[in-house]
Amino acid sequence: MLQALLLYLITAGVFLGLDIIGIRFLIRPVFDRHVGHLLAEPLRLGPAAVFYLVYVAGLLWMVSWSALRTGEPVQALLGGLVLGFLCYGTYEMTNYATLADWSWQQVVADTLWGTVLTGFSAWAGVVALTGRLA
Repeated sequence: MLQALLLYLITAGVFLGLDIIGIRFLIRPVFDRHVGHLLAEPLRLGPAAVFYLVYVAGLLWMVSWSALRTGEPVQALLGGLVLGFLCYGTYEMTNYATLADWSWQQVVADTLWGTVLTGFSAWAGVVALTGRLA
């Protein structure tokens, strides 16, 4: 139980910390250019918090826990990359298909960011608890 809690806290910390930086410097400028008029001011923190809590829990359930049990951080990286691509890609392609002002730049930037962020966060959590990089 303690190991699962530590894995969650580490993974969530990495994910949230990097996402704050990524949103500010990579994602927000692209979104401002294309759909800035749709962005909430101020940001709605409640739904954002729910996303982070649930997404990281899902990442652990589907990817990180089994990688931790086998001591394979690369398994967490690969599984996280796949999950990130599926989740962020679904969001972006659905928006591109249904929203007039959505752009390919948003699709590419956010899908790549979410893919890398999810994979790296899963990997980092498992590395922190196993001490193994690969």
